This record gives sequence, C-alpha cells and structure tokens, in this order.
Amino acid sequence: YISGADSSGTINSMARSDVNMLVTINPKTHKILLTSIPRDYYVTLHSFGAKDKLTHAGIYGINESVSTVEDLLDIEINYYAHVNFTTLINIVDVIGGIDVYSDYTFTTHGMGVKYTFYAGNNTLNGQKALAFARERKSFVDGDKQRVKNQQKVLSAILNKVMNSSTILTNYSDILNALGNSFQTNMSQSEITSLVKKQLNDMSSWSIENISLDGSGSHNVTYTYGNQLLYVMNPDISSVTNVKNQINEIIK
Repeated sequence: YISGADSSGTINSMARSDVNMLVTINPKTHKILLTSIPRDYYVTLHSFGAKDKLTHAGIYGINESVSTVEDLLDIEINYYAHVNFTTLINIVDVIGGIDVYSDYTFTTHGMGVKYTFYAGNNTLNGQKALAFARERKSFVDGDKQRVKNQQKVLSAILNKVMNSSTILTNYSDILNALGNSFQTNMSQSEITSLVKKQLNDMSSWSIENISLDGSGSHNVTYTYGNQLLYVMNPDISSVTNVKNQINEIIK
C-alpha cells in the first residue's frame, strides 16, 4: 500500500493521505496490478467505526489507513510505503528521470512554477513528475485523470528501475536519496532479497492499472463533524471488480 501525504520535507505520519494506491505483485507470474482509490472515497474508519473520507484516515497514522483499506477490500496488506512530495522528486531524480505518456496537452495550475506537458511522450525530472501527478484542474474528469497520471508516473518508475541492472545494483543510492521523506515496514533484508531476485533473471513485468469508482455527493465526516464535505460514495460493483482482480493476480 502506498500512502502519499500532501506535504514536503520530512515525512509526517499524521498527515492527510491524498494518494492511496495498492501495488499487488506476483513474483512468480511477474504481474503487477496498480489499484488507485480516490482520496475522497467515503469509507468506514477502522478504529472509529465512523464514515469519513479515506484521505482523512492518514491524520490518524499510517496504520489507520492500512486497516481501513483492508476493511474496504477484504484483503491483507503485507507492506506499506508512506511517501510525500519530496519522496517522488528525489526518486525520479536519482534514477535519471522518467518517460511518461500524457493523454492530453495541459499546463499546471497553482504550483508556483507552471509546467506544460504535451500529448504523447514527455521526459520528466523530479519536479515535473510531481507536477504531472498533482494536476487535476486541467481535465474534465478532474481527479479521475489525476489518478491515471499518478499510475503512469509509478509505472514509469517501476519499469525504469526493474529494467536497469545498474539502478538495481545501486539500489541503496535510491534509499539514501529518499532520506527522511520515506517510511516502510519492509525490512532491509526483504528489499535486498527482491532486488537480487530481479537481478538474477532481469525478467520483464506486466503492469496493469485499475481504479475504484463512485459517485460524488456531500456528507458529514468523522473528522469534521457536521460540516458537509464533498465525498465519493463507493460503487459496489467497482469494489467487487477490484477485489476479483486483486485475487486473480495473487492466486
């Protein structure tokens, strides 16, 4: 589970989780499924038994986000990675940039520096990758397109790292570059084991993307009491479909 905080600098475990993505990996079949859950998904917080937006679960710590997603999809999350803006900038820069295909030509809003991306392939450094992943106002589909772009960025990072023996051999450089902007419950030995496995055969991986869907409305949340906030009510068929696809990958 990847939890992306809406902050920079040192990682803060008590921040909103604006990016919520599951990375389901089958090392035997070399298949990866990226599942995005909208930040405004209206879920039941695990520890409080009350309805709230998924992004607010992060305010109560990474374990609350993990448990809430486990409840939503009836799965067990083995590992988590808690990241923020700085994490993404650093990892993209340390691997020498990424190539991302954009569905549209657009210019970013409200990020200090304006970046323009073009329909087709774009080569991005860390700052541009962050801007590409954050933009939503340029799109008719808003957050739905932003989720797709976030998946494009992560796919590009995974593809570059897993297909480069040089990057894999120097994976400790990546971890060092992330510094205090990254938290995970995966041990050093587990990370090393995965890297060695990939170096032994340099197998290609199949990466698929899926997102949970729902309908927008306004409702009260546990965190903000009786104040009406925009939420996304889960589409039950979408949730069921995601459950089935995750089980298909790991079986």
